[in-house]
Amino acid sequence: MSKSEISPNKPYDTVPSDERFHLSNRLLFRFFKTANCMHTAGTKWTSELKLTSQQWSVIGALARPGHEEGVSVNELSEFLLVSRQNVNGLLLRLEHHGISQRVPDPRDGRAKLVQLTPQGWVIWKQLINRISEFYDVALVNFTTEELVQFQHFIDKLQRNLGTI
Repeated sequence: MSKSEISPNKPYDTVPSDERFHLSNRLLFRFFKTANCMHTAGTKWTSELKLTSQQWSVIGALARPGHEEGVSVNELSEFLLVSRQNVNGLLLRLEHHGISQRVPDPRDGRAKLVQLTPQGWVIWKQLINRISEFYDVALVNFTTEELVQFQHFIDKLQRNLGTI
């Protein structure tokens, strides 16, 4: 058997043995698990509002200063780094609960903008307090300097992943 063939009895024969690979593997797998944990914990944290962490991210994106009049589904998809399909699914659930709505774009009557409803703004005011508490608990052991560094590293990783 050549080196390029994978042996079913020894699947790790093909894994690179250098230290950087193993460190990268541990780091990115931990990041993946942490993202899953953050999603689960965030959903649990806002369960009394009956929102998932993905829904809270959409509501937060719609509540951003300067975006109160609405954003296109494309803009929302690009901002959240998720597919239009996923955004549409989330929006349908939020619309069903009266939290968001699609309205005609005043600049282009054929297009629609997504915005929070008055009920959505009430939910946002409740949600922002829960989010603040969540951040305090999740980041309790980080100094401000560490948070700035962490943000820098995450931004760097996100830019690298965006090239793939």
